Amino acid sequence: MSQSQPTVFFALSSEGMGHATRAAPVINALRERGYRVEVYCGGRVAEFLRKKTGEVHEHFFISLEYTNNVLDIPATFRASLPKLPTVLKQAWNMFWRMVHEKPIAVISDFEFMSAWIGWWSRTPVIALDNMHVITHGDFPEPDDKQQRREKKNVERAIWWNQPVVDKVLITNFFNPGVKAKYAHKARFVPCAIRPEVLARKHRTSTTGPVLVYQTSSSNKDLPATLQEAASRTGLKYVVYGMGRVGVEGAVEFRAFSESGFLDDLAAAPFIIVNGGHSTMVEAMCLGKPVLSEPIQGQYEQQANATALEIMGVGKGVRKMSADAIVDFAARVPAMREKIGAFAHVADNEGLVRAVEDTLNELAPGRALPPKQAQVSTLPRFEDYALAAE
Repeated sequence: MSQSQPTVFFALSSEGMGHATRAAPVINALRERGYRVEVYCGGRVAEFLRKKTGEVHEHFFISLEYTNNVLDIPATFRASLPKLPTVLKQAWNMFWRMVHEKPIAVISDFEFMSAWIGWWSRTPVIALDNMHVITHGDFPEPDDKQQRREKKNVERAIWWNQPVVDKVLITNFFNPGVKAKYAHKARFVPCAIRPEVLARKHRTSTTGPVLVYQTSSSNKDLPATLQEAASRTGLKYVVYGMGRVGVEGAVEFRAFSESGFLDDLAAAPFIIVNGGHSTMVEAMCLGKPVLSEPIQGQYEQQANATALEIMGVGKGVRKMSADAIVDFAARVPAMREKIGAFAHVADNEGLVRAVEDTLNELAPGRALPPKQAQVSTLPRFEDYALAAE
């Protein structure tokens, strides 16, 4: 390792592919600009990033378990407990490397081990994720009592995942502003977008089937719901993530293919998803309104759906129904007119520049001089309110 080449540890949550797709452009850009980036993740996320960015250190992650589209916390705990010896070994290895390699910072995309070890090893920690909009952003308080309880649970989870961070970069398509008490350490920055999505930006249509993407394969009621919606709307539906393949009337279930998924996204009149942030960003980039059925018990997904409604480019439902799909399909043309105003929330260069600026702020003299590039400014809450009128 060259003495002049600064090292950054980049660790990301491996539950959901969204973390991987938004991390890849940042990792590649930092390496191209002279940083030595050590990447930590696991599962499908690690496989994806090895293909897109190169070397990855295999790392423990908590795999969430679901029952009928509801987060099952006891089952998640039972599945994770046998991995405890591996967790302790990996934690020690990360601590040892961090102490000896002396990275200028740890970038943590909602990855708990790197944030805690960064704190213990006195390495600056940068939180880079969409989740902190809930704790550090001036996000509207839920009206529903149950959602307020779930929000509190998420706030506790965010603290336990990243108890002490030096800087918070919030990569969220919704910018309600930063709470005054966090103004010294938090800021909203642009979202990352895959080059493969950008390549389809100028060849979109609305003539394809509705794209349906389910990150929870336990949503057993969905196939019948789509069949009824198809009979009432005349639309066809293509479904990814249900763990099945085949054609049933106007509904086609497909095995996951990155290129096929993005082609379908580019051609869809609108999309139906759970509440994953990255897919929503990609949909907005390609001008697609979003109908969201957040996984119950995951408030961050409910918050994403709320943000879409405030912006006027989507809607959230507690339980997907044929009535909800029919109603949403009728509103799609009006939403499509508004969505173009928010296509700029995805800006890889702006995001990388924000990361570079933060590294220089935390490690002056050790970080590399940032490239001269303009960081995009995300619209404020007031802009969303106007767009939704």
